[in-house]
Amino acid sequence: MNAWVLLLGIPLALLLCLLPFKGRRRYKDGRKVANAEFVEELPEYKALKMKYRFLYVLGTLAILAAMIFMVVMMARPVEITTIEPELRNRDIFLCMDISDSMDELNYEICDNLKKVVKELDGERFGITIFNGQTVLLVPLTNDYDYVLQTIDHLQEVLWSSMNGMETNGEFNLQDYYYKYSGTLADHGSSFIGEGLATTLYSFPELEEDNGRSRSIIFTTDNQLNGEPLITIKEAAELCKQYDVKVFAIAPDHVEDEDNFRNYMIGTGGKYYRNTSAGAYRQLIKDIEATDTSETAILDVQTLVMDKPQALFVFLLLCLGGYMIICRMMRV
Repeated sequence: MNAWVLLLGIPLALLLCLLPFKGRRRYKDGRKVANAEFVEELPEYKALKMKYRFLYVLGTLAILAAMIFMVVMMARPVEITTIEPELRNRDIFLCMDISDSMDELNYEICDNLKKVVKELDGERFGITIFNGQTVLLVPLTNDYDYVLQTIDHLQEVLWSSMNGMETNGEFNLQDYYYKYSGTLADHGSSFIGEGLATTLYSFPELEEDNGRSRSIIFTTDNQLNGEPLITIKEAAELCKQYDVKVFAIAPDHVEDEDNFRNYMIGTGGKYYRNTSAGAYRQLIKDIEATDTSETAILDVQTLVMDKPQALFVFLLLCLGGYMIICRMMRV
């Protein structure tokens, strides 16, 4: 930030360290000894003289380095980062069948869904859960922390459900209402088509804005119980009509698998078995492959961060080394 300090400080540091400063009273202290030439020929004297010169040069370099580090710190080194956030025109809903037969699978899926959310950056995410009826847990948002917190909470509820809604031996009423309040219906359960269709119409501006890429990650075992208002086939056709791709994940006990697979693929999406090796990795790749465009957000931010830490450490090392050398020079 202060480049002029470098132009002035570094030459000055070199000048102070390299120029000889010899006083006029060179022999003021100590005693003069005549005819001491033979002493200079002694191996002990030569060794001490060589050691002294080496330490002198080393000390000079240490104090020179310390002065240069101080000059650079005064010049205030910084890291300037320009953040230009981009929001991709891709919307993704996580649509989860939370009937009791799906608890174990959904609990396992939650860990992988969190990986999906973490690896796809820039998209908007939403979450719906359904059984007899559908509940919108999270409307489309780019607040990934909130999305991940919701998945964590949902995973805790699923764990509680697998254990009879009991926590520490007591019935957990809060988890019960979280899972079943608004999702139960008197006329049946596991209405797959209604869950998918409701999630479809949870996309904002579904008919007006056809330029956005929309996808649904759909988890279900396709086990229908009752007479739904809309079938899974009709829901898939609606998704295809609005160009919403469905990426379905199903367990081993999925019902009517062949037709279900064809309905999902017919939307332009994919079908995965949860037990397939690399299913979730492939899911991420397939979603990333969907068409999207990027819209730059206007509020560009510039961050200026001071970076003196490394220089301060080197300065301490140089000064510490200089002090050690000074003690060693008392030969």
